[in-house]
This record gives sequence, structure tokens and C-alpha cells, in this order.
Amino acid sequence: MRLTVQLLGIILFFLAFLFEVSGQVTVLEFLRSAKDDPEIKLFEEQLNYLQQKPYKLSALQKLEFRTRSNQLDPTRQDYAIRLNPANPWQVRNNNSYFKEYQLVLASKKSIVLKEVLAARYQLVNNFMYYREFKMLAEEDKNLSEAALTVLGKQQFFDSFKGDDYVKLNLEQMNKTVIWEEASFEMDNQLGRIAQKYPAAFDQNLEWDYQRIITVDMIENAVDSLINEEGSITTLAYQEGKVNLANKQFELEKSNINVGFLQTQYEPYRIEQDRKPWNISLGVTIPITNPNKEDMTKRKLDVIEAQYDLVEKKSEVQLQKFVQYRSLKNQIVRYRLIKSKIDELKNSTLAKTLTEIKSSNPLAAIQFNGNILKLQGIALKLRQNINATYVEFLGSTDRLQQSPIVNYFSTDFEEIGF
Repeated sequence: MRLTVQLLGIILFFLAFLFEVSGQVTVLEFLRSAKDDPEIKLFEEQLNYLQQKPYKLSALQKLEFRTRSNQLDPTRQDYAIRLNPANPWQVRNNNSYFKEYQLVLASKKSIVLKEVLAARYQLVNNFMYYREFKMLAEEDKNLSEAALTVLGKQQFFDSFKGDDYVKLNLEQMNKTVIWEEASFEMDNQLGRIAQKYPAAFDQNLEWDYQRIITVDMIENAVDSLINEEGSITTLAYQEGKVNLANKQFELEKSNINVGFLQTQYEPYRIEQDRKPWNISLGVTIPITNPNKEDMTKRKLDVIEAQYDLVEKKSEVQLQKFVQYRSLKNQIVRYRLIKSKIDELKNSTLAKTLTEIKSSNPLAAIQFNGNILKLQGIALKLRQNINATYVEFLGSTDRLQQSPIVNYFSTDFEEIGF
């Protein structure tokens, strides 16, 4: 009976563990939620609508029913049907315009997807930073409390300095405030994540820098991408805007009535033993284009789009190399700080302080406090490295490139859009 109860307890424990793990929101799931973002859905709806070709012009532009009183004689009434065919150049240019518009929309959707993904990466990065910063702040607060305890026990000795005790109390209060601020910021980031992905609400997210891509892997990734040539969606979008402005100019230029075809019925001619039907045809030959005002506006749009394209080309190239250099500098500083921390932890001073900890605990506490300050600097650098890494991936259009992958994972797992 006891064995059965123990076995049941073990089963329940594992079931609870599995439930807890399955209930955890992963970074992959959070990034995958980008496909359901309202901004992305908007472009999908627009593209789906345009794929049905609602913009196609009819071959018949206008149908008119006419009547005329010949010589104001009520017995001599004429009836006519006039057909206005569509301008074939306008039909062609209209189709061409909306096809280009779909390409521009697709490019814009890709850019927005990149921005949506980048925002989620930065939320993950900031949450991990404040989560670990909170732990460092708590450890630093505990060290300060330990120092207060040690100094408090010395207040009845001649060596006791009241000013140092007061100063340490104020410092401990300041560190408590820093811990509270870190807690607030972590909760704030969790709230922002929950706004994007409600399943993360009230979740104890197990996201930390130890479970994602390392700094060495980040460096290898950007080194392999810096000289890689590829199609940049931002440039494709700007080129599309130039083409679209040109298409719109051509559409305005061809927006001219080409003429008419009319059949006319004159019933009073039957009495005259004449055929009551006749046909008339008219062709419009414009002396000047009546759409010059709109054409001028579209030409100005073309010029503006062309200059935007030139500016964006230089901006994209410069941005990529600036981010690359910034990232490399941050990685160098990060490694120097990490090396300094390891050096101090394994130094002779650290060993000496460990040996004399019982006789002089305050020195060991101060030493550990300084180590924590360096760890805080390293943590901030790690946050900046991840942020710049995401910006670099955005500049090279890797974030939304198919197949879309999790660039924070160590194996670049596919997100599965």
C-alpha cells in the first residue's frame, strides 16, 4: 500500500513538472506570434483583396440612353444609345499600376514584419537584462546588509566609526531602491510582452542569457554576413515607389475619353418610307491633355521617390557598417570586462580575503561588491550587444528572410510561420 502511494506521488510530481514546463512561454513561441500582429494582418487583407483583381476596368466605360425632339415636333422624336468604350491604354496602365502596387505592398509587409520581429527581439533582450540585473541588485543589497550587520557588531569597539555606519545605511537604502527599480522594470517588460502575446501574462518566464546565443556565436554570425550581398527589402520598397509613381503618371496621361459609338432610332422616318436606324461614330483627338495638373503632381512624386531611393541606398550601406563596427567594439569591451572579473576572482587578493574572512569579513564583502559592479557593466554590455545584433540583422534583412529563424537560439531554429 505504501509503495502504491509513493508511486502515485512520483507520477503526480512528474505530471506537475510536465504541466509546468508545457505552460512555459518560450522565446520561439513569442517570436512566432509576430505573424498574428494586426499590422501584418492588415497587409495580408489588402493583398488578398487585390489578388481578386477588383481594379480591372470594363471594356465599356459608359452607356447612355438619349432622346431628342426633332424641330420641337412631338411626332418627330429620336431615340439613341451611345456607347463610350474604355481607353485601351488606360486599361493597360491601370492594370500595370495595381500590379506594381501589389509588389510595393508586399515589400512594405516584409519591412513591417522585420520591424515587428525586431521589437519582439528587443523585448526579450530587455526582459532578460532586467531579470538578471534584478538578481545582481538583490545580491548587492544582501552584501550591503551583511556589511551593516558586521559593522553593527563593532559599534561597542573603540575602532567603530559612526559616520561609516551612517554612510553604509544610506548606501544600503540606495541599493534597496535600485533593486525595487529593477523589479519594476522587469514587471514592466513582462507587461509589454503580455500586450504582444497574452499567453505570457502571469507567467514566470524562464528567459536568460545562458539559454540563448553566445557572444562568440554572435560575432561569427555578423562576420559571415558583413560582406554578403543580397536584396534589401527597404531598397526594393523604394524602387517600387519610384516605379509606382511612374505608373501613376502614365495612368493620368492616358485618362482620356477616346470617343463614342452611337445607334439612333427615328420612328417618323418609317412614314417617309426611309430606314429609321442610323449609326454615328466619334473619335476624340485631344489638342492638349486635360490632366496636366494631375500629371505634374505625379511627376513631382517620381522625382521625390527617386531621391529617396538614392538617399536610402547610401543610408543602408552606412548603417550596416556602423552597426558592425559598434558591435565589434562592444564585444571587445565585454571580453575585457569578463577577463577582468575572472582575473579578480582567481587573484591572490581573492584567496587572501577568503582566508581572513573570519577576522575581517568587511573586506571580503567590499571585494565581492566591486565584483558585482563589474558584473553589472558586463551585463549592460551584453544587453547592448544583443540589441545591436538585432539591428544589424534588420539592416541585412535577415530577420524576415525565409525561412524565418530564431536568431537568439544557439542552433537558429526555424520559427515556423
